[in-house]
Amino acid sequence: MNWYIVTTKIYLHVYNYVMLNRKSGKEKDQSQNTTRRRVLRTAATTGAVTSVAAATFATPVAANAEPRFENGRAQPVFADDEVIREDYWVETSLDSDGTGEPDRVHVEIARPASTETSDLRLPVVMEPSPYYGEYQAAWGYPPSEELYVPDKPGRDLDESAEARSRKVYEDYSDLAEFTGREGPNIGPGPFEEQLLQRGFIWAYPASIGTEQSTGCPDVGGENEIEGIKTVVDWLNGRADAYDRREGGQKVTADWTTGKCAAMGVSYNGTLANGVATTGVSGLEAIVPIVSISNWYDYYRANGHVASRMDMGGLFDFIMSRENGHVCDTARERVEEGQDRTTGNYNDWWHERNYLPDVENIDCGVFVCHGIYDFNVETSNTSKLVNELREHNKPYRVWLHQGGHHVPIQREAWFDLLNRWYTYWLFNVDNGVMDEPPVTIEREDGSLTAEPDWPHPETEHVDVNFTPGGQTQGGLVLEKSNGQPVEESFVDNPDIHINSHANADESEHRLVYTTDPLEEDIRVSGSVFPDLTLSFDEPAANVTALLVEYDETGGADIVNRGWMNPQN
Repeated sequence: MNWYIVTTKIYLHVYNYVMLNRKSGKEKDQSQNTTRRRVLRTAATTGAVTSVAAATFATPVAANAEPRFENGRAQPVFADDEVIREDYWVETSLDSDGTGEPDRVHVEIARPASTETSDLRLPVVMEPSPYYGEYQAAWGYPPSEELYVPDKPGRDLDESAEARSRKVYEDYSDLAEFTGREGPNIGPGPFEEQLLQRGFIWAYPASIGTEQSTGCPDVGGENEIEGIKTVVDWLNGRADAYDRREGGQKVTADWTTGKCAAMGVSYNGTLANGVATTGVSGLEAIVPIVSISNWYDYYRANGHVASRMDMGGLFDFIMSRENGHVCDTARERVEEGQDRTTGNYNDWWHERNYLPDVENIDCGVFVCHGIYDFNVETSNTSKLVNELREHNKPYRVWLHQGGHHVPIQREAWFDLLNRWYTYWLFNVDNGVMDEPPVTIEREDGSLTAEPDWPHPETEHVDVNFTPGGQTQGGLVLEKSNGQPVEESFVDNPDIHINSHANADESEHRLVYTTDPLEEDIRVSGSVFPDLTLSFDEPAANVTALLVEYDETGGADIVNRGWMNPQN
């Protein structure tokens, strides 16, 4: 396939401050070679199976402790308390599995025994997740499939969609049987271990259709969000919960103030984003970590179908309830709605785009992301921050030098997390909202506080191409004069992108570079390629890279983007 570039320009947000963010080649290789399933598994590490205490206590060990704060931080006064760990099922207004009974969300609660022996009430931090059940096999799509071409003979859209709708398994006998509450606990996870002793009750809601919750997943859709929102309603006395999955006695959350927060890594934090955009009363703060703000941006990139495992595969991965065949219809809706064939944005994807509803958020938002996250791209955070800023919502941002995980500077980050929850859930005026809203972990491990992100002192810079891209074209500030120059290349999908970046000459890609920089340059924000392209095939995908070359010419890919020009 020949690709022709007619006129070219790139927009950069540049701030003369420090060199482009980098990390070692070893770290980069580990990030790029991580499989999606492995990454998905890491999102559930906060649900490590550990039994801390029995579900009920005849004689709880407690000192009738009460919250205490020093220097604006909640102190570990409940460290000597026994942990009461109990299970409830919150009843929703949903019937997503069509059984005629309302879906119920299983919630594991962990609270200090002082809440049992006195009238003490404490706020709750929820860590919602679809990963608390047994993981299932997930099928991916081969990356070599021919691109969809509208009106091309022999490529019928409906037949193609049906051919791709493949279930991973038919036998659900190995999935969890519901026998009340038996088996291992969900917690404690590392967040609970840090914060419960400081007076924050912990809650682990299992998303509908997963673990011991009933109903069916819809992968980021309104049902999953409604399920977690109803847990907030229950904690504030607006919904019912029971001590059994089916039937049982009603239970009240008389050990909480009703003030709630939600947090988590990846999908867990994505649920927090979605619930926050409902504006539910009682949700005071969220902490989404490397999380999704728009599912279309996660599985698509400007119309390009970017993932081998699409939403149908993720449905299979998380759907861990018993009698899973009752969710076959729900899975069919996911397969149909995702429209993998064309990659188009549609109403189904729009339902999973939380950004248009940021105006409804009525809580503080502490966003954390790794700039080398090749799973949930950093653009999911940048777009969320832009909307929060546009709608004058309270937010903080922490960017770190890692990938799909919590910040590298754990101690400093946990300290800020403590102050964040102390402010929003205990109403302690500790100044956390008076500080610079952005913390950036630099390459040397230092922490930089900044007034916003992108940095307010960035300036918009246009850089223009000069001919020679098959070897090394130029990238200059001056606008070119005269007629546009046409340059072309022939696509070869068998060549890895790193090889393209490092090749001295190739007919299969175009490279344009600046002269060696005389001073350090920082790109803060987003890079926007503005390209005029033509193709000799009716369908194609386009990839653009931002690359840093060292003194020896070695290439370090800073970031990349994709597009399917049909969309």
